[in-house]
Amino acid sequence: MLLKPRQHPAARRERGAVAIILGLTLAVLIGFAGLAIDLGRFFVIKTELQNAMDACALAAASQLRPGQNNPTALTKAIAYGRVFSTGGIDDPATAPLEGNIAAIRNRANFQSTVIDIAANQITFSDTLGGTYEEAGSADYNTAAFAKCTFPLTGLPIFFMRVLNPVLGTQTVSAMAAATLAPSASACAIPVAVCKAPGSTAASNFGLTVGQWMSPPEGAGSPYGTGNFGWIDFTPPGGGASELADLLTGPGQCSTTIGTEVGEPGAISSLDVAWNSRFGLYKPGGGNPQVGSAPPDVTGYSYTTTNWTLGANAYTGTVAGQFNYGNAAANYRPYQTDPPNPYSRLTATQHNNLGRFRRVVVAPVVNCETWNTGGANPVVDGWACVLMLNPMLAVGDVPGLEFLGLSTSAGSPCSTNGEPGTFGPLVPQLVQ
Repeated sequence: MLLKPRQHPAARRERGAVAIILGLTLAVLIGFAGLAIDLGRFFVIKTELQNAMDACALAAASQLRPGQNNPTALTKAIAYGRVFSTGGIDDPATAPLEGNIAAIRNRANFQSTVIDIAANQITFSDTLGGTYEEAGSADYNTAAFAKCTFPLTGLPIFFMRVLNPVLGTQTVSAMAAATLAPSASACAIPVAVCKAPGSTAASNFGLTVGQWMSPPEGAGSPYGTGNFGWIDFTPPGGGASELADLLTGPGQCSTTIGTEVGEPGAISSLDVAWNSRFGLYKPGGGNPQVGSAPPDVTGYSYTTTNWTLGANAYTGTVAGQFNYGNAAANYRPYQTDPPNPYSRLTATQHNNLGRFRRVVVAPVVNCETWNTGGANPVVDGWACVLMLNPMLAVGDVPGLEFLGLSTSAGSPCSTNGEPGTFGPLVPQLVQ
């Protein structure tokens, strides 16, 4: 009779251990696989939501009208923002869109869910970092930023529940903010144009196209008796050298509406930098030369002496004189020999070396702010101006001609201005 070998007690206790280890290992592997799959799925959904919010914010911002006193601006902004979820705008003029409603709706969750953003999820603020409010609470005349926010709730979690069975659903959110910004880069000369008290962009800030403007003369409040004056884009750090660099170089390129600017006071040394745009250069002493400070295509000057119209030098007509368009087309130099030690470029040199450097952008500010306890104003808008004349003698006062807002369609600053200046306002994402 054969006897069955007796098992050791320890061996009996280890029976099934491999199965337990295998089960635990599979759970961990499935958990990590689920982590990758579920997170990847949520990432795709987040991308879909973000694309929708970007489109919403850009469309809403396109209807903002800060400073133009338009009471329907925010209502239209919401309608345009929601068009990418509803597929149409509540406006009879959009009737032709009705056949394409499905085509312009944004979807998420692998295109299975229409992103139906509500009106209260489109909010507005005066500044990028400010408090965003619903249309009923926001100020339609100062709102400059539109934000769209949308959370997609109730998204089921599949594989990661292996690691944590109590996990239920997940929420994925997206947000975007946009504002109106110039369609070209923001380059400007360091000169502030003073708007009329209480005026807005809708009225060209109280300025008239063709109007001649001058800085204040003598002592007194900053720009209190003039239409413009020197400004500091980076208060309080700016100085004469910084302002001169902006005049001889391409200009300031990082300023937006709402940026605070300072008043550096009278800086007589800027005459040399200003005159370089007219093709007039003073040799020696580190003064700008044509290689580092390109001239305009013409140095032809305008004062009440040689342009008796006293306005509209850009396109006006005076017998025996040449408006700026004619002077630029023919590369006309400054009319007479400048006083020593200045020298002037010839027509050939203006042709070969010149660019459009006198049709430029200048920020519009409320200059009266400087008279209220040392506060600084902010940029309210942008003016397109023509630099009229150089400063060659003691007492010479430079002049500017107002050519309209540089953000207007067809502005000379877009079509015939220094490269890099402002064009019409277009919506741009900022967050």
